[in-house]
Amino acid sequence: MRYHRVRLHANDDPHYRAYLANIMAGKANHRAMHVASNRAMFGNESEGIIRQWLHTFHPLSNRRFVEYDERTGKRLTRKYREIDAVFEYDETHIHVFEMKATSQARSIMRGIRQLNETRNILAQLFPAIYATLILVDTGIMTDEAATVLMQQADAPMNAPYTIERFYADNPHIPCYDSREYAPTHTDELAIVRFPLADIISGAEAAGITLHLDWDDDDDEPEPVVPTTHTSGVHADDDNPFAAALRKAGLSS
Repeated sequence: MRYHRVRLHANDDPHYRAYLANIMAGKANHRAMHVASNRAMFGNESEGIIRQWLHTFHPLSNRRFVEYDERTGKRLTRKYREIDAVFEYDETHIHVFEMKATSQARSIMRGIRQLNETRNILAQLFPAIYATLILVDTGIMTDEAATVLMQQADAPMNAPYTIERFYADNPHIPCYDSREYAPTHTDELAIVRFPLADIISGAEAAGITLHLDWDDDDDEPEPVVPTTHTSGVHADDDNPFAAALRKAGLSS
């Protein structure tokens, strides 16, 4: 068995906060953190808007932090994972949500891998786990746009991966528009696509000013994550560990 002593708890769990405080005390971890970019800030803002939207379907659980020991050979390492949103239907049924704001179709598979790993960990606690990737589309390439791009003189050697190509490669994964989706007990894994315009409308209704001034090349850097901590990624260039500390009130 790879995962041991799995717990699901809230952000104010004393063991979790003590763990974060201990990490903050280490100079090496301070060097791993960075100031959040505008795209990362937009990701966090989008998460708040989407959580409000999810709350219209079902009250969200405050237990969205997973503590577990992961076995590597004979060694157990304590880890934590943040889930972006959780529905706890009852003691045996849970629905977990991963939110990703991106302009890269390849990021969809990254989000799916994160969800699948979360499901594998929580399988020790819940017999039935439903998972949904909520995709905030900030300009993912379409087939039409890719065709135009490849006709240009400075076109890349290979055509970019498009949203239509993803759908064609993964017909087994139900994909919904945000305006037609409601959480169900029938989809073990699903994707919900939020157009950027809907996030902007939701922000205007809530009186939120979004950080929309970000560059395309600011979308994909891999997060720097200490080996003893993992967390949900709100936008593709955000350091998830730093985001967890900010949410816990242990970092500015």
